[in-house]
Amino acid sequence: MIPLNFESSGSGRPLLALHGYGASLFSWRHLPPALPDRRVIRIDFPGHGRSPPRLDDRYRLADHARAVLEFIESQGLQEFDLVGHSIGGGVALMIAVDFMERRRNSIRSLTLVDSLALAQRIPWLLQPAFSPRLGPFVMSLLPPRLIVRAVLRFAFYDGRRITEEMVRTYAKNLESGEGRHVSLETARQMIPGDVVGMIEKYRQLTLPALLIWGRRDRIVPPAIGIELNALIQGSKLILIDDCGHIPQEERPEITLRAIAEFLSRVSPIAG
Repeated sequence: MIPLNFESSGSGRPLLALHGYGASLFSWRHLPPALPDRRVIRIDFPGHGRSPPRLDDRYRLADHARAVLEFIESQGLQEFDLVGHSIGGGVALMIAVDFMERRRNSIRSLTLVDSLALAQRIPWLLQPAFSPRLGPFVMSLLPPRLIVRAVLRFAFYDGRRITEEMVRTYAKNLESGEGRHVSLETARQMIPGDVVGMIEKYRQLTLPALLIWGRRDRIVPPAIGIELNALIQGSKLILIDDCGHIPQEERPEITLRAIAEFLSRVSPIAG
């Protein structure tokens, strides 16, 4: 078991927050203040943020899901809510399916934000990361902050909302050889192999689910959210205007309000 770095804020029913590709628990920094009645637990995936890397190729979504499941077990989490963005959303879906198949009822609700879930085209800006030769060359040639700034400008609809703090924080993932290895391996294995099999499992999910998408997402387009919403029974989809791939950072006021209202309805705190 590889220990995962995490930060826990507040008390009440736990909410486990999973970040996206190239990010860290920093991407959910606005969540704890928006949910004062919850114990918000934000984690770093292996090799991201302050979680130690593995120098191997075990960076599939399933590998990240296994690490998070081990974390859930080690923390003794019961009756918790789950939220995931992008890759973190794909991991959250795998965890929800795992709990469903094992007949465990600990997950109260699922929130997916511009989530990986279905087969899709790889955006042109990210395609070099999928190349075994071009990816390492680009990573070694360009400064980390330049790479991060370019990816954020592609991910955001309104580039004026990108801050130097974001660039500086996410660039730390690429400042070491180990970090670049993690980024490349995660990108290369980003899309699950058995998408058809996973789709059938999505249809069987019955827990309350909220889907949030930026209408201007160029990485995981809204069409994915619309299709996923049709697959998950009783789910609700919210599309945010003038917003790209990272709503919790580009439009946090709308995103966090939607999450708070959803949780208060489907997973209320007693008393």
